[in-house]
Amino acid sequence: MKKSKNVLDMIPIRNEKIHWEMKENQVILTINRDRAFDRLMHKLFKTPLKTTVELEEFGSFVWQKCDGSHTINDIANHLEEQFGEKARPVLERLVLYMKSLRENNFIHLN
Repeated sequence: MKKSKNVLDMIPIRNEKIHWEMKENQVILTINRDRAFDRLMHKLFKTPLKTTVELEEFGSFVWQKCDGSHTINDIANHLEEQFGEKARPVLERLVLYMKSLRENNFIHLN
């Protein structure tokens, strides 16, 4: 039986296909929709081939830490140091946020 890994020890890594930049302390993600299905939808329904996502203050901070060198526990500690009471409950919020990033293929966890 395979032993499950503690989520706090996992290391989030940004999807390298997502372009990102900083603008006034805010992370802006640009996702290219370049799969065959995306191009078909663009032709049929004029859907955009690029999507832009602007992360809020906490999200921008977390995104920058998803560089492959910080565990989720490390990021939680950095969040608490940076934002204090404003970030609480840190672990619960961070784990939900990481789950959302992973489900949207913005990050993967090692």
